[in-house]
Amino acid sequence: MHENFYRILKPTKVGNTEIKNVIKYRDGINITSKSVPRYEYFRGVEGEYVVDFTDYVGVEDLGDKVKVKGGTRWRDIIKYNVELWSNLDFSVAGSVYFNDPIFGFNEFGEIRDKVEVDAIGNQNPYLGKYNGGIIINVYIRKEIREIAHKVKYDTKLENLFDIVRKWYAGGIPPFRDVSIIKKDEEIYLSVSYPKIREGLVKNFINDFNDINKIEYDSLAYKFWYFGYLDFIKFDEIIKKIYESKFSIIRFRKNKIAYSIYSDKPIVGLEKSLDYSTLENENLFKGCILCGNCITVCPYGKQNNDIFYTPLGFYSFSYFNQVGDIANCHLCGLCEEVCPMKLDITSELRKNSSLREINPNYIISVIKPKSSVLVITPISEGFYDLIIKSIIYLVRKGKKIGIIYLPYNFSKIVKNEINLKELEGVKEIYVISPEEYFYLKRLLAKNIVDIYNIQTLILEELNINIDDVHVPCLLRSDVKTNKIVCSNAFLNLLNGKDNINKEIKNKITLCPLTGKELGIPTPLDILNYNSDHNIANKILDRIKQSINDVGDVLEDINWYSGIDNMIYENLYSSIVNSVIKDESFENLITFYFFAQKLDNIDENLKKIIVSEIEKIIFS
Repeated sequence: MHENFYRILKPTKVGNTEIKNVIKYRDGINITSKSVPRYEYFRGVEGEYVVDFTDYVGVEDLGDKVKVKGGTRWRDIIKYNVELWSNLDFSVAGSVYFNDPIFGFNEFGEIRDKVEVDAIGNQNPYLGKYNGGIIINVYIRKEIREIAHKVKYDTKLENLFDIVRKWYAGGIPPFRDVSIIKKDEEIYLSVSYPKIREGLVKNFINDFNDINKIEYDSLAYKFWYFGYLDFIKFDEIIKKIYESKFSIIRFRKNKIAYSIYSDKPIVGLEKSLDYSTLENENLFKGCILCGNCITVCPYGKQNNDIFYTPLGFYSFSYFNQVGDIANCHLCGLCEEVCPMKLDITSELRKNSSLREINPNYIISVIKPKSSVLVITPISEGFYDLIIKSIIYLVRKGKKIGIIYLPYNFSKIVKNEINLKELEGVKEIYVISPEEYFYLKRLLAKNIVDIYNIQTLILEELNINIDDVHVPCLLRSDVKTNKIVCSNAFLNLLNGKDNINKEIKNKITLCPLTGKELGIPTPLDILNYNSDHNIANKILDRIKQSINDVGDVLEDINWYSGIDNMIYENLYSSIVNSVIKDESFENLITFYFFAQKLDNIDENLKKIIVSEIEKIIFS
């Protein structure tokens, strides 16, 4: 299935060539003469044999220059102060291979004229200026001088082009780069030059202003058009620039290099480079195949496969080959990095087939109040954490209720359920990140506050955040740069068993992770007594008290079938006499464990539960 991805040549075109083989490039691998390279997800060329460089990334600092591996993006080498660059989302080798427009066009010309490459042409490796074949590495010189950047604003492109035209009519202006930039409604002429040339350029820029930051271009638009024109043909593209959202037009004595971006198709740019979106129709539901989602997607990492990400979902939807690619936990990290702001989770939700996470009815409690602890199939097995949660909240002065939601949790994940039980509730407390994230999203339109008890406790504990495992579903609530998915919840949803054992933190905010890896949660380390044997101890005392009044029970036996309340009142009195002096912690523990004791009469169990509820939920 994955081979079909390499038929995609750009977001607006899929090739017809059948892909026979794809290899991931690594140092020393043999490349056949029939192979074509793939440096980025969003553009490629047709060929039966593909060499994928997208993972071949890295930079080696050589002092006066850098050696850049083929798949490395420009945004990852800007920090090395290189003297030229292109669109930050393009790979460096891709820019040479496709001959992208570059910053520095006035001084350096086209990128192929300036950089050197390690490449393979006609089966033979070579080092030097690019002369065809497959590029392995690119060598780019560092800028050793301070570069100044100046701008002049106007409301019309024509006025700025008149200035540029006059400059070149008198020769070549001594700038590193001369560009006209249009961003939304803003239009300006930008020039850059080594400060050492200040005396040479001052007559050109008397009325220019300093600029605080350089304007880089990136793939943040649905359609893009790149190409070169003769200088005298600038008038032919003025209208196209006005239509665009963002454009950079770079100048050289006899040439123009244009990069035009738009959220709507622009016609009339047919002479653009082949990888421009000339077909003017996106084939992938708006996805531009940038690959940003790959870097953040937990599902892709769980499967160790870049195509188990939204990139794969949108790509293979075109070929009707989605399969289980959509079976993620809809965390939404992809939407945070998507330049197109696509509603990715909605699309995935419609195509996912998640495993059911059904209730076991271990706990079956509904005691509504305005503030409640919500228990679901995710948390129902964590007795200690539930008990400690209630103790924690009561000690904080909360009058807390409990609501058990006995639903397939996957339906909550997919927003396929109406939680009527929560109507009228003002505050919800939960113990897991899954319950917090999905209930918060499901109840977004309701006037209700949702709190994760683990994070509330974390704020009170003196714990170094670097020692805490923060799952992706709590990324908005805990300030840290280290968001890691353990795969524990993903495993439940898609039936896999590959927990992330690289997590070595001392504490986790995810009970599922804690259970799998033996890491405590903040609730676990709270100093609250939770004696699992207390239920049997209290029950034994109740049974003894019942035995002690056996004569009374026998005496009122004649009420049986006439007025059973006599029996119930007597039993309630006995139970209450035993539990009335127990600590709140013991009662909570007894309350939950009593419900699963099997060595007790069901009627007596109901009376015990009822009497405890009168105390703890009063």
